[in-house]
Amino acid sequence: MISKNKVSAIVSVFNEEKTIKEVVVSLLNCQLIDEVIVANDGSTDNTAKILRQIQQSYQFRYLEFKENKGKAYAMVSGAEISNGEILVFVDADTTGLNCKHIEKLITSLIFDQADMVIGRRCSEQNPKVDISKPIDDWLGGERALYRKDILPILWRMKDTRYGVETLLNLYYKSHNKRIKIIDLEGLIHFPKYKKYRLHVSLRNYTKETFQILRTIALNYLMVFTIIKNIIIKE
Repeated sequence: MISKNKVSAIVSVFNEEKTIKEVVVSLLNCQLIDEVIVANDGSTDNTAKILRQIQQSYQFRYLEFKENKGKAYAMVSGAEISNGEILVFVDADTTGLNCKHIEKLITSLIFDQADMVIGRRCSEQNPKVDISKPIDDWLGGERALYRKDILPILWRMKDTRYGVETLLNLYYKSHNKRIKIIDLEGLIHFPKYKKYRLHVSLRNYTKETFQILRTIALNYLMVFTIIKNIIIKE
């Protein structure tokens, strides 16, 4: 597949020393990607050290924040300095990422079959048949979209933290843009309860839920627009 559009891959990372090298190197070795941007969101583990080691062998654009500013801030910071017409956002806490996944994410954009593509992680560790999957599908961190489409809302995205995917979904839906969910076979995402102790996982899940609900509340006009569009179609 040959794309005339320049593709920028953006990785926001916070304390993912176990997976960050595999993710970044996989992106750097993918010929479909023109530039890789990594935003280190105030990591306190060995993430920064690992990224600097990778820089000795590879070239990529690197942003490093002294304090944790949130996933959304890191994503937007990467988007603001990107040169690509197509942006591919990738989570740092995954394993098994390869160039075929990137191809699947951008193909529907290139052939005008979607305006935003969300990757559904599906593997033995992340089965598609799961009670939480309908929600997880829409909150997936692996997604591709056109940079021009999100330029108007970058300022609004920046402070949403883990509500950023929710905002993107609301914005696209309220503007009748096409969203497509595709399977990314073999891509494994590590849930928080496998990375942290139980009390830390519960605290993080609570924060994420609050940030998602806050994003919905602050963007209620988009929600009303979506509901109105559904009623009109029916």
